[in-house]
Amino acid sequence: MTVKIDENRMHELVEKHKAKKIVLNAPDGLLSSVRISAKSLEKSHPGTHTIILADATYGSCDTVDGDAQMLGADIAFHVGHNVTVPKFGKITYAIDAFDDVSFKQVAQIAIEDFKKRGFKTVCLVTYAQHLQNLNEVSEIFEGAGINTLIGKGLGQLHDGQIFGCEFYPAFNMRDKVDAMVLMGSSAFHGIGLRLSTGMPTFMLDPYSNEVVDLETVADERLKKAILSIYKARDAENFGVIIGLKEGQIMVDQSLKIMEKLESLGKKVQLIALREITSARLEELSGIEAFIQTGCPRISVDGYTFSKPVLSVPQAEELIRLLSGKTVEADFFVRKNWL
Repeated sequence: MTVKIDENRMHELVEKHKAKKIVLNAPDGLLSSVRISAKSLEKSHPGTHTIILADATYGSCDTVDGDAQMLGADIAFHVGHNVTVPKFGKITYAIDAFDDVSFKQVAQIAIEDFKKRGFKTVCLVTYAQHLQNLNEVSEIFEGAGINTLIGKGLGQLHDGQIFGCEFYPAFNMRDKVDAMVLMGSSAFHGIGLRLSTGMPTFMLDPYSNEVVDLETVADERLKKAILSIYKARDAENFGVIIGLKEGQIMVDQSLKIMEKLESLGKKVQLIALREITSARLEELSGIEAFIQTGCPRISVDGYTFSKPVLSVPQAEELIRLLSGKTVEADFFVRKNWL
């Protein structure tokens, strides 16, 4: 497998803006490839300097426009979270990257599996690195007699694309299909797909050529998410965390949650954090439970937290619980996000 980064677009933008100082950032798995692209830019544009901003980035909500400007950059490239939006902030441009890998073999394995299960129609989705393979796999399925639906993208999403916290192309197809099919090897995306649609969900891993049923692992996450809500019910002192990542700053939403909790007799402290980790939260002694309004997946996937750390949908269920109602197991589906 090789990674294909749209270097042509980077070269064109450097030339257009006559950029001399260039910042690049990308998900961890792409950093080595981005280093090669950085050297290519310096070689092709004499007098330029590149800086790789190597902090972790988890999506198009986690860009570095402000950091790039602090570094004095003329232009910045956010690589790998392929979206319909060409630019973030003042100087940051989205650069596509794709994995050059074939799904032909794993698609054939999936066809046999799905026919045994009696699936007639499936919704096919993927994440950024495999968008170029969607139509190919769809044609393979259709040729074998399995109807394939690819949902329309909304906002930043391309048709058939999902994020870790946005699943609209799949969610809007859930009443029309027998199962959800994720192309790729990311259980992170697959678990979210299962939780947000409530449908049988299978992952087509082109690297191991395995078809993975995600029901068990996703249902375990759901149980933990519900348990966290019930644990938070008994807390008297809450911390409501405002995320400081560029696309996750939800001040108004945090204030609304604080007001609702206070109206129910709880004490609340507003907190701002860029990286929400167990170590940082342990320093905030006296707070018994947290609600964070940044990335919802922090709460679903945060195994190391010693105290409840709820996402916004979980917080809304907590407020229902504190108001005398019950938590319903399909609350992720009802919210259409995590």
